[in-house]
Amino acid sequence: METPEILIVYGTTHGQTATIANFLQLALERRGCHAVVSNVKNPPTPSLDQFDGVIVGASVIARGHQPAIAAFIRDNLGTLNAMPSAFFSVSASAGSSREGGRAAARRLRDDFLTETGFHPNLSECIAGAIKYTRYNFLLRWYMKKASRMNGGSTDTSRDHEYTDWAQVEGFARQFAEHVTRTRQSEAEVAVT
Repeated sequence: METPEILIVYGTTHGQTATIANFLQLALERRGCHAVVSNVKNPPTPSLDQFDGVIVGASVIARGHQPAIAAFIRDNLGTLNAMPSAFFSVSASAGSSREGGRAAARRLRDDFLTETGFHPNLSECIAGAIKYTRYNFLLRWYMKKASRMNGGSTDTSRDHEYTDWAQVEGFARQFAEHVTRTRQSEAEVAVT
């Protein structure tokens, strides 16, 4: 059986979603897949028909996901819903020490999927990072306030990463297994 081909399309504002997408690529390749990473803001995005599965990722900024990712999903909705697909939402809230913050992250993810009509086989909320050193004054103030409310660091002199890399590794494993099972099932149907 040929190597499964997986596309990872992401949107990022401050770079943590790109870091997670690149980690996913390596994790998938350790599982025998070939993965291509594509930033939706750097077109062209490869054609989906070249791939056995697609992972879409977006960060949450100001209570919403990147409009460019929503547009990508809308433009490719039929194909995405017909093939093995996954979605990951990156936010500081996903790593909150409080259940209310984690629940808010799940609601944002679920609302985004409902609004776009995307029905991935797998979806995950992944904690991102708070990159105080990259924010303007107003965003730094807002993120410090939000971080205080959610039990995160308020030290604005440095950046803080909250991503659970074991969670990301598990997400990659689950998706690789799903794509492999789907390909095996399709091969069995083709033989009969």
